[in-house]
Amino acid sequence: MQKITGIRSVDVKITAKGHGVVNYNGPTTVMNEGKTVDNHTMPKLRGYTNLSDKIKEETGYQYKKEATDINFSKTQLYISQNCIRHHLFKDQAYDLHFVNTKNINKLLASATGLLRGFVIPDSQNKRTSPLLVEDFIDQLGNGNFEQLGRSGSKEKTLNKKGEEKSASFYSKTTFGDTEYIAYGSISIEQLQFIALDNKFDRAAMVIKENQGEAIAQQIEDYIISLKTEATNNLTPKAVFHNNYVRMGTIFNEGEAGVLLNDDAIQLLVNEMLNRIENLVIRQAKGYMYVDDITVDYNTGRMMRIKEDSKSINQNNDNIKYAVYFAAK
Repeated sequence: MQKITGIRSVDVKITAKGHGVVNYNGPTTVMNEGKTVDNHTMPKLRGYTNLSDKIKEETGYQYKKEATDINFSKTQLYISQNCIRHHLFKDQAYDLHFVNTKNINKLLASATGLLRGFVIPDSQNKRTSPLLVEDFIDQLGNGNFEQLGRSGSKEKTLNKKGEEKSASFYSKTTFGDTEYIAYGSISIEQLQFIALDNKFDRAAMVIKENQGEAIAQQIEDYIISLKTEATNNLTPKAVFHNNYVRMGTIFNEGEAGVLLNDDAIQLLVNEMLNRIENLVIRQAKGYMYVDDITVDYNTGRMMRIKEDSKSINQNNDNIKYAVYFAAK
């Protein structure tokens, strides 16, 4: 069996800074001054539960925690990976609403098609994202309880049932300065190959006869458009073949698809790293921006950047990307 060598993934350690909460979790039932309230807004906190240890013996009812009963060092503020992915590809966030089998080729020749990944419910065409990104975890724990009130008349009114409407007061768990640590990884195996038939039920699109070369050219043209002055010497290629076989398989049964060469992969990796490095989120009366990233062109075990920062390769000079597929 042929051993696969080279850069298997491009891993990153991300440090971000900000102020306030950018990813709230919504209304949460808590206790406030001895009363159960439903109008407390809670941010996303890792491992938080609003259930206390106090149980009513007669009924087994588990009381809620006080709104101020939060240990921010144990239940850390975080920004979810879904929120991060949305903002990394914010410019194309709504394009998937307009994709169909007639224009899916345009999706493939884009950052969403090649880096974010997609699933189209109508046709079940899909492409697994090569990007893994973890939640951004706050390290400072500057949480705070705030009691707030709505402006205008505080006179209580009745709803349709004749009950008093909710009070004018509400509360939020807010944050001051924040500093996040997160990790991400770009899988070379998932990045370098785009399946174009349904033999293994993972087609990004199902092509017609003699359409493969045109799709490959569209993808190549998009990747060429990512070139900068610093990468002008790269020669990206996207090559179509009717039978790309995964290395190490017993039978030489493969799929029609497009394979990217090292220069094409490098340009897409550069694009993804640039998006991460310039990520800014400003919403929900808070903001976050990426302050620093450390890159590992990883030829060893998965996510070694987490445990052994001394062994990482911070540049890919003279190291080729691993090749997982071959035309046969």
